[in-house]
Amino acid sequence: MRAVIAGSDGERKADGPAGGEGAESKAFKELSLILLSLRQGDFSARMDKVLVYAQSAARSRDARARDNFIRFAFLNLDAALVQALESLAFRPRLASKSDEQKRALALQKSFDGLEHPEKALLEHYVSSSDPLNKYIVAGPWGHQYLKKRGIEAQDLQAFDMQLCELLGCKDTAAGRIVLAYAGLSRLLDQLKEGAD
Repeated sequence: MRAVIAGSDGERKADGPAGGEGAESKAFKELSLILLSLRQGDFSARMDKVLVYAQSAARSRDARARDNFIRFAFLNLDAALVQALESLAFRPRLASKSDEQKRALALQKSFDGLEHPEKALLEHYVSSSDPLNKYIVAGPWGHQYLKKRGIEAQDLQAFDMQLCELLGCKDTAAGRIVLAYAGLSRLLDQLKEGAD
């Protein structure tokens, strides 16, 4: 699946009124540059899909259609994040799904009352000697939990940066996906609002 960054060769000028307003917003241009840099290995197809849906959203003049395109872009971005986190965090082979769910529920109860769950998750990762606890906190569950708690984008970004430092994965393809996630989410939100 390929997306052409419209406007780079003047092709949008021939599109009439839609092109005149600059269907390619500043947010989309920034988003596309980041996505193109992340098209590596196993993540290439997902990044292409995010780019195609984002481009469709940037061109759309219909709010409902734009919302749908953004929703599909987020689904693919979230799937890429889960894939990246699963490849980075070590999952104990002997732990069953049931063990994982019970432990996640126990961890959630301990984090729910805290004002800064992102800091608590990182502290728990560092201090815990239990491999399953470490996997739950550093894997997809930790990220999903922070999103459910509604932490600010900059706090999520700081969490991702510190997590990648702890995992020693900043320069890997998966690490770059994790590091880019919060910024890409912010840009998709801007596209949804039609804002630059």
